[in-house]
Amino acid sequence: MRANREVLLAASALQSPQLLQVSGVGPARLLGDFGIPVVANRPGVGENLQDYLQVRLIYEVSRPISTNNLLHSWQGRAKMGLQWALFREGPLAVGINQGGLFCRALPDEAKTPDIQLHFLTLSADSAGGDVHSFPGCTYSICQLRPESRGVLRIRTNDMRDAPSMQPNYLSSDLDLRTTVAGVRFARRIAAAEPMASLMKREVRPSADAQTDDELLQFCREYGQTIFHPSGTAKMGVVSDTLAVVDERLRVYGTRGLRVIDCSIMPTLVSGNTNVPIIMVAEKASDMILSDARADDRSRTAPLE
Repeated sequence: MRANREVLLAASALQSPQLLQVSGVGPARLLGDFGIPVVANRPGVGENLQDYLQVRLIYEVSRPISTNNLLHSWQGRAKMGLQWALFREGPLAVGINQGGLFCRALPDEAKTPDIQLHFLTLSADSAGGDVHSFPGCTYSICQLRPESRGVLRIRTNDMRDAPSMQPNYLSSDLDLRTTVAGVRFARRIAAAEPMASLMKREVRPSADAQTDDELLQFCREYGQTIFHPSGTAKMGVVSDTLAVVDERLRVYGTRGLRVIDCSIMPTLVSGNTNVPIIMVAEKASDMILSDARADDRSRTAPLE
C-alpha cells in the first residue's frame, strides 16, 4: 500500500522506533547488522528511552475492608458488579488508584514535586496480578523527572519480533536518592493517622529494611514500569544528532512521514502521559491539515 499524503506513525515509544528501524530509519550500523537498506541515518531512533520506575510498598490492613476481601469472595464480587450495574457506584466506578499526590521527596533539592504517589485499596505483587490473600493496600511511588536513559533496538529485521529494551533504571545518582527518599515518604504517610491504626504490618519491603542500601535493594528487586515510556524518537533541531523529528513532527531525512506519540518527547513530562500526548495529537492534526492545504494551494496556483 502507498499513501497519497502522509504516513502517521503512532505505535508508542516502544514500537514506533522499532518500525522506523526495520524500515531503514535509524542508526546505520544497527541497520547494517540486519541487512536493512538505510533510508535515513538517524542515530537517535531508539535512544533516549525514559520511563517512570514504580516502587510498590505493600501493607497488610488490620481489618477486612480492602478490595482484596471483596475479590476473594463471590459475594464481594457480586456486590461490586451490582453496585456498578444498578447505580454506577462502588469499586468498579473508580480507577485502581483511589488516591494520589505530587510531592517533594528531596525538599532541599527539588523546587517542584519530584515524586508521584498513588494509594490503592488492594495489594498484589505486580500491576494486574492476583491480589494477596490478606486484607491489603498499596502505596506506590515513582520519580517524576528521571535522569536515567535507556535504549531500544531491533533484534531482527522482522517487525513481528519484539525489540530489545534496556531502560537503565536507577543509573543516575539523583534517581537513586529520589527513589529511596520516595519510599521513606510513603512510609511516613502509612505511619501517620488516620492510616497508621489500619496498618497491621509492612509486608514489603518490611520493617527490617531501614538503611538506604536495604531500601535501594528493595527498589531494584521489585521496581516495575508504570507504563509511561517516552523519548525514543525525540523532537529537536536538525543539528542535534539524536533528534528524529522536527518541530512539525516530520522525520528527518524522509518525506511524508511523521511520528505522533510519546516517542517525540525530548524529556518525560512530570506526570501521566495520557493528556499531554492527546494535546500533541491535536496539535499535530492542525499542522497536518495546514500543510495539506498549503500543498493544495501550491498545486493549483496559476503559472506566471
